Parts: sequence; C-alpha cells; structure tokens
Amino acid sequence: MRIHRVRGRSLAEALERARMQHGEAALVLSQESADNGDVLLSVSERRQASSRVFEKLSTAATAAPVPAPLPARPAAAPRVGPLPEEPGAGDVRVRLLRSGTSAAWVERVLETVSASGARGAFAIDAAARDLAGRVRLASSPRADGRTRAIAFVGPTGVGKTTTLAKLASRLVRAGRRVGLVTTDTHRVGAFEQLASYAEMLQCPAEIARGGDELAAVAARSAHLDALLIDTTGRSPGDAEALTHLARSLDSARATTPLETYLVLAASASREALERAAVAFASANPSAAILTKLDETRAPAPALELASATGEGVLFLCDGQDLAAHLTRATAEAAADLFLRGRLP
Repeated sequence: MRIHRVRGRSLAEALERARMQHGEAALVLSQESADNGDVLLSVSERRQASSRVFEKLSTAATAAPVPAPLPARPAAAPRVGPLPEEPGAGDVRVRLLRSGTSAAWVERVLETVSASGARGAFAIDAAARDLAGRVRLASSPRADGRTRAIAFVGPTGVGKTTTLAKLASRLVRAGRRVGLVTTDTHRVGAFEQLASYAEMLQCPAEIARGGDELAAVAARSAHLDALLIDTTGRSPGDAEALTHLARSLDSARATTPLETYLVLAASASREALERAAVAFASANPSAAILTKLDETRAPAPALELASATGEGVLFLCDGQDLAAHLTRATAEAAADLFLRGRLP
C-alpha cells in the first residue's frame, strides 16, 4: 500500500485534491494541521476488491429472470437558463468578490481558469497564476551614482510619513546615505515627527516651504544617495493645492532626478481610491505604494488602482513597524491579496 501526502488550504480543498489525484476510492488515513493553517492528509489508493463471493453474486444476477421493462417516461423538458458553475470556478468567484474585486477582473480571471481546463481545487491555482501575471509591478530605482529624490504624495491620512520612514530605514540599513525633507507646513508637528525619524536613523532632516526651497534642498543634496520628500496630504477635491504640489515637484526635478510615489490606503473605498488616482495624476507618479493592508480584508480595489498607476505596485505595507512592515510587491503576494484578502 502506497501512502501519499496531500495539502490544501482547508479540509474541503485537501479532500478535493485527494479525489482529483488518487481517484474516488482514495482512503484517508490521517489528518493534521500545518504551521500556516493548511490541512495535510495521508492518503492511500484502494485496490478494487475481487473474490468468488462477488463472482457468485454476479453469476446469480445474470441467471435471474429479467423483469419486464417499465413504461418509457416522457422526455424531460429542455433546461432553461445557464448551467451551474463548476465548483472550483465558483470558489474562485466567491474569493474574488469577497476581496472587493471588480466585475471586469472577476470575469477575466474566470475566463482564463475555464480556458485552462482547471477544475475543483486546481481552479484556485490557475486563478493565482493568472492574477500573478495580471498585476503590474514597478521596479525599484537603482543607484547610479546620482542623488535620487523620491516624493511621497497622496491624500491626508494614508501614512505617507510612516512609509517614508520605513523606506529610509531600509536604505540606511543597506548603507545608503539618506536625507529627509518635508514640504508639510500645515499639519501640526509634521516636521517634528520627521525630525524624530531622522534622529533615530542618524540622517539629516530639513523643511522646504515652497518649490524654490525644495529645489535648493535638492541642489545641495548631491552628496546623498537618496533624498526622501514628505509632502502635505491633500484632499482630491483641492485643485489649487494639487496644482501647487505639482509645481513644487517640477522645481525639484530641475536640479535632481525625481521619482514620485502615490501612497494609497488599501482600507479606502473604491470611490475614494479612484478620486485620489485622478487627483494626483498631475504629480506624475511613477509607482504606487499600498498601506494599511492590515486594516482590511478587501484590498482588491486598491490593487487594481495601484496596478494602473505609473509602472504599477512597488511596496506593500501591513503595519507600523519601521523594520518589518514594508515589503516589495511580488506577483505571489498580489495573488494572495486577491484570493485570500491578506498577505501570506
């Protein structure tokens, strides 16, 4: 008797995999839980029983008189309406809708799953592969000997300052020379918060009250590898403030290469995310960063919007820890967010 190991995210999924891989007669010997919550089954393949008893029964059945046929039933009426959805595809649909995925994305993924022929528990794997290729991922800027200025823009309260500090912490640990600057002169304590991060990381911090001052700071930062710029949170409806922000960033671009990252809160509604994407388009964002992934189980709208921003999704944030809660966006992580509503 050969024993096989089968894994699934749930007992139902593990049993379906066992049935698909080893047939309807597969025998489950034991069940246990993995460290990540998956279910592990030990399965053996049953051999078809063969004995004289069954032979006798078969012979007796053959020798028995054949009963008269029943009267023919009238033909069933043709089925009206769509056929029931295959269970595996149905599971994919439920997962995507639960994470807030738009109807357009749901149908595209299901079309790919159907075309692949994947059924049952294997449908989720086909969906993950499709989503992994569907989400656009931005590449990190590479050190080329010049100072790289990076501005963080986005609505109020999305976590721009904390995200900037997380990236600064990562760069400092990698041995990069980093400077911090804020253009936020409206929020009480904005510079003090940035200065406290700078003191912790042992890097300089400055304040720029307009485009000319920001350009001057960028010009005298040629000795740094990266200049991280925190900007004032703006309402997507404040057109005047957004125009001022775009002009200030253009002033800095005149003196140093400048990247702009749009920071979006994954916990925001689809409507709020769409308004932010439109409003901050004037800042020419080259990539998007998703924050507050730990505060929602429906991150799909943010992923869809981030995927359409600049080159795509760059970083994912799921907590406040400066050292731990900033990760590079990967295809596998994006698929997990769509299908499980959280990072692996």
